Amino acid sequence: MLNEIRSMIATVQKIQGQFSQLRNNIQQLQQSMTEVNDFIDGVNKDIAKWQFKSQPRLTRLQEIVNRLNDNQ
Repeated sequence: MLNEIRSMIATVQKIQGQFSQLRNNIQQLQQSMTEVNDFIDGVNKDIAKWQFKSQPRLTRLQEIVNRLNDNQ
């Protein structure tokens, strides 16, 4: 009986330790997700800038290709 109680107490302490570790891991994950989202936002902004700057050039190139295809 005493061994069973000791075993139960050890199990409860182990579960409490694992729960504490899980809580810490969740906090780290949340912080990492915030950083990842900030990085993704930055990348999306850079892509939008690049597309905005390159679109006129791409349009001109497409017009040239269309004219060359029309002349053939």
